[in-house]
Amino acid sequence: MGTPEILNGMEQLNKKDIQVVIAEDNMSATLLLSRPGDTETPYTYDELMRELSYAGVKMGIDDSQVHRMVEECVYNVSVVVAQGKPVEDGEDGYYEFEFETDLKAKPSVREDGSVDYYNIKFYEKVSEGDKLAQYYPPTKGVFGFDVKGKLLTPKQGKPKSPLRGKGFTVSEDGNSYYAAIDGKVEYCNYDLKVVNVLDITGDVDLNVGNIDFNGDVNITGNVITGVTIRAMGNIYIGGYVEGAVIKSQKDIVLNKGVNANGIGRIEAKGCVSARFFENAIVFAEGDVNAGYILNSNILSMGKVIVSGNRGTIHGGEVTGVMGIETSSVGNASYAPTNLRIGVTKKLRMDYANIIVQIKEIDSQIEMYESALNKLNIIRTAKPEAFDSASYTKICQSKIIKSAEKAKSEEEGKRLYNLIKESGKAVVKINSKIYPGTRVYIEAMVYEPADTLIHVLIRKFNDSIVVRDYEE
Repeated sequence: MGTPEILNGMEQLNKKDIQVVIAEDNMSATLLLSRPGDTETPYTYDELMRELSYAGVKMGIDDSQVHRMVEECVYNVSVVVAQGKPVEDGEDGYYEFEFETDLKAKPSVREDGSVDYYNIKFYEKVSEGDKLAQYYPPTKGVFGFDVKGKLLTPKQGKPKSPLRGKGFTVSEDGNSYYAAIDGKVEYCNYDLKVVNVLDITGDVDLNVGNIDFNGDVNITGNVITGVTIRAMGNIYIGGYVEGAVIKSQKDIVLNKGVNANGIGRIEAKGCVSARFFENAIVFAEGDVNAGYILNSNILSMGKVIVSGNRGTIHGGEVTGVMGIETSSVGNASYAPTNLRIGVTKKLRMDYANIIVQIKEIDSQIEMYESALNKLNIIRTAKPEAFDSASYTKICQSKIIKSAEKAKSEEEGKRLYNLIKESGKAVVKINSKIYPGTRVYIEAMVYEPADTLIHVLIRKFNDSIVVRDYEE
């Protein structure tokens, strides 16, 4: 390497020398050029390329570097002129989930620094059609090479097993997973499940927090004051319920009963059943069933049925649009107790609002039809002036409003039938009705002066009639 020098007044002698150094892993090669002597010809590109070839360098040569060394006379400096391409091993297949797979169920900290113990997230809620997971298949990797021309073969990535379980669908290519039903999603070790029942063992308290679920909710324990439970499906509570808010789009079954202390609320699009209601507020579009009702405000768009050993309504206000059946009402101390049957002001108002809403929708549909007729005339007379985008937009608006009208008409029919059938509502008392009780039927009221046994109370023409009945 290099050229010997002669000192002591002698002229320095240089000698051409090309040194090729290949790395131990054959992934790079360097050139080192000694300075030519005064009488030697400069290096040429072909000369350097020939030396690289002699050394076995075949691939990854950087021509620009070789040219630079020649043109700029780069001597006595090692320059990398060839580099191999490292092999890129394939990546293993993997899943990307659209939900949290590892919930810690810890309380969150609010912006003000306080701790939220009620809204603890301990499950993932999904709706039908929601994307759950995306699978990315393994890659084959990218081939590499070294400077001597050896092909470097990549290691292919390993595939992941398909997800197993229930409650989901898979795309045709097998890579996308979607929820097939509303509910909660669970995942563990390739086991993916969407179920529409949320099972909670034990009490719903600060450790569990509020619940908002789009399926059925099944609670084995009690529900404490301050908790809110919402469900798109049925709600079943095996224990007692305190002053909680419980709302269901279907039925609510309270196995042991409610003592709400006048706070909280229970609402159902379906029926509500409990062993008892004490100091509770209840609304149901269906029937309300109980063993007894004490100092509660109950509104049922169906019937209120109180049965069992105790079977009494004592205090509060109980409304059953389609009627009330109970063993007894009030007590010997003449505690104020109000019963209401038949159509309510709210029911009539809701029906009137639906009728107005349908008329408004009809007006909008007529407006859209008029606009479409005008556009059809333009399309026939002056096709070049026809605005197809506006025509499509108006058609879509008309379809949406027609769907709204159909939904409103269905609700109007339901309310109409409810109002009509409520005219047949009766209060049926199997045992006793005590003074202090008031029975309201629309604008009329009946107050017994004495304790009566086995009576039926109903509206007849424009008056309230009370008669005995046999079991």
